[in-house]
Amino acid sequence: MMRYSLLAASLAHIALAFPNSQEKRAYIKPVVKGTPQVVGILADSSLNRDSCGSSLFGDRAFSASWSDLVTGGGSQLTMYGDNQDNSFYPLVPGNCDDNQAGICSDGTRYPLWANAPPLVTSSDSSGTTGYTWISNSHISGLSDLIPHPSVALYRVSYTAGASGLPKVELINEAFWAENDIPFGTYGGVVQDDVVYIWGQATGGSVNLARVPVANVEAKSEYEFYVNGDWTKTQPKIGNEAATIQNASAGRQGTYYFSTPWKSFVWIGQASNSVSADFYITTSPAPEGPWTEPVQFYSGVNGNYSLGAYTLQANPALSLPDSNEVYLTYTKTDAVGDNVALYTTPLIRVEWEN
Repeated sequence: MMRYSLLAASLAHIALAFPNSQEKRAYIKPVVKGTPQVVGILADSSLNRDSCGSSLFGDRAFSASWSDLVTGGGSQLTMYGDNQDNSFYPLVPGNCDDNQAGICSDGTRYPLWANAPPLVTSSDSSGTTGYTWISNSHISGLSDLIPHPSVALYRVSYTAGASGLPKVELINEAFWAENDIPFGTYGGVVQDDVVYIWGQATGGSVNLARVPVANVEAKSEYEFYVNGDWTKTQPKIGNEAATIQNASAGRQGTYYFSTPWKSFVWIGQASNSVSADFYITTSPAPEGPWTEPVQFYSGVNGNYSLGAYTLQANPALSLPDSNEVYLTYTKTDAVGDNVALYTTPLIRVEWEN
C-alpha cells in the first residue's frame, strides 16, 4: 500500500508539473489574405542589424533595443535604448571578454550571437522576466572552431516603468555542456505554464525539451522528447525527434503559439538559402509532427553576398487574438567596395483562416 501511495504521489507530481491540457486540435493550412505589406524599415541599423526576433516586455517590444507598440498591433519602428556601447549580454568570462566584441588576440572571435529573443516566462504589472540561451561559439571568419559549443543561460528582467534597458544576468556559463544539444538556442514557447525549447545542432537535427515555467534555471527538472515520449534522459546529437524537414537555415527561425489557430507555428528560412523566402509549418502539439513547410512570402533580396538572412517572425508585435504576423529579415546591399548597407524591413502578413 505504501508503494502504491508513493507511486500515486509521484504520478500526481508529474501531472502537476506538466499539465495535459492540450485538447485535440486539427492541422492548420495557413492561407495569406491579400498582399503582405512592407510597413517600414527599422530605423536604426546600428541598434538592430541582424533580425533576431522580438519579445513583448509590458507595453513595449524588445529586440536589440526598445520599440513602442501602437494600438491595434504593430510597432512605431523607431528603436531606442542606450547600452553605452556595451554588449547587452555579458560575455562569458574567459571567452576573450576583455573587449565587447569577443575578439581574441589571434583574430578568432566569440561573437555572442543570440539566435532567438528572450523567452518571456512571467509578466505582470510589476515587470517581466525572460531567458535566453546563447551558444558559446568560437569562430574564425564564419567557420566554427567548436562543432558543438556549450550554451550559456541568461536571465533578462525588466521592472515596469523603468526607462533603461532590461537587466541581464549570466545564470550559467555552460547550462548545456559542449557536445550537448543546444536546447533553447533555436527558440521556445511558453504554453500552459510549461516552457518548450528547441535546439538545432550542427548538421540540422532538431530536438525538444520542456520544463515547468518556474524551474527554467534547474537543469534537473527538464524532460526531453525522444522516440515519441518524454524522458529525463538527455538525447545525444543526431537524434531527430523534432526535426522540420527542409527548414532552419542558420539555426534560426521563430516558434510561437497561435491563439486563433490553436496551433504551434514555425516560420523561417529554407535550409541552405540566402533569399528572403519565408516558410511556415504548423503542428497541434509542440512535439509535432509538423506539416511540410510551405513558402508564403518572398521579400526583396539585397545585392550583396548575403542578400537576405536571419528571417524571423515577430508575434510579440501583434495583439494576442489577431490573425496576423509581422516578419523581419536582414537585407544587405552593396554601397561601395566591400561595404554593405544593412537594413531590416518589417512586413505585415494577414491570414485568411
